[in-house]
Amino acid sequence: MASQSRLDEPAASPAQRRAGPIAKMFDRRRLLTQFLLLANRAVITAAKFLLAVYTARYLGLADLGIYGLLVAGTTIVPAIAGFGMTDWIIRRIVDLPSTQAMPLMACRSSLTICVHLVVQPLLLLADALLGQPIPLPLAALGGLILMLDNLNSEASDMLVARRHILLANALTFLRAGLWPLLVIAVGLVFPQTRTLEALLIGWAAMLVVSSLILAGLVVRGGRWRHMRPQWGLIVPQLSGSRALYVKDVSGTLGIFVDRFIISAFLGLELTGVYTFFWSITNVVHSLALVGMLLAQIASLLAAGRKADKTEFHAIERSLQIEIGAWTLLLSLGIAVATPLLLPYLGRPLLENYLFVFWIILFATILRIAADGYGYALLALNRDTEIAIIAFLGAIASAVLNAILTPLAGLWGAATAYVITAAGLLAVRYYLTRPQVYGRISST
Repeated sequence: MASQSRLDEPAASPAQRRAGPIAKMFDRRRLLTQFLLLANRAVITAAKFLLAVYTARYLGLADLGIYGLLVAGTTIVPAIAGFGMTDWIIRRIVDLPSTQAMPLMACRSSLTICVHLVVQPLLLLADALLGQPIPLPLAALGGLILMLDNLNSEASDMLVARRHILLANALTFLRAGLWPLLVIAVGLVFPQTRTLEALLIGWAAMLVVSSLILAGLVVRGGRWRHMRPQWGLIVPQLSGSRALYVKDVSGTLGIFVDRFIISAFLGLELTGVYTFFWSITNVVHSLALVGMLLAQIASLLAAGRKADKTEFHAIERSLQIEIGAWTLLLSLGIAVATPLLLPYLGRPLLENYLFVFWIILFATILRIAADGYGYALLALNRDTEIAIIAFLGAIASAVLNAILTPLAGLWGAATAYVITAAGLLAVRYYLTRPQVYGRISST
């Protein structure tokens, strides 16, 4: 019967026979690209993890807490100063010709520069008038980091949308993966450099290098002619990105509001404990979610724009399976390694709060799943639903942390993380189901 069914099948056409090897080649290329992306993401994540260990061991938990707040700022500032334009633009430039895509990219970067050049001097002036609660040199260095990291992060997002994935990740390695390793190496060789200031100088220096490389790429081949911002394009982009702006600000605050509340109620040392455990579990988020998405996000966005959602749902389902498998595997590795690592750090406070680590790890698994379905909603252009969910998630995170942190300390903050992530997962999963999405689209 099996042989008969094969006989009944139509013979493959010459074009199909030629396409077979080509399809396999592209499969191999995709797998190779995905491997390189995962390797790059693994090195970056490991470098950040080692920096957290180095800071906790040699600088102290208070300095780690300050570093954690600055890391939160590198995510919060782009969300607030970005006006939701990044996600809006990357959806538009996926399939545009370069001559049309590059002015949009230039508008995005120009607006970011203008915001920083206006706001940062005002903040430095306020710091000086208040008696420098943050020393001016440290504040200026932090401001430089925030601006350059913002610009480089946006550039990487644009390059990924234009399918220059390996280039984007090479630049991401420079600005996020290399400098922690250099700072650690210098600190181990020269003990006098084991300071927060030296750490921030190393961070800023690598951001400058990455920015210069980006500038060189723009100048090369006369691309700068297409990168002149057309200010008439900004207003339409701002108008269309309002819902995504709510999403960016709300989503970012929802993720990082906990450590600011912890620092207010529990102090910088316990903020450092929470930041350390969060940094470890974020390894899973970076590798399992971001590593998988980078290779296919452009295809997911392009498929989401089509009227027939068959391809979109196939890509989305494949992504969720891959993300889930990697999440479970990496979570198991982190769960085994962390308790073995803590005794070597010489920080008993970390061991005393080991149970908090398990709660944060569980919350991170839920957050990975929720973020995966969040990207699916982005591809489906469900901007209003995305904004509402993110806003309610931020409110829930802030309220839960404000209630549970004073009552139960770090256990309360970690529990708030679990509840918020579980709620986001449930709502986003429901809205990405084909029958639900189809019903919403038809109304």
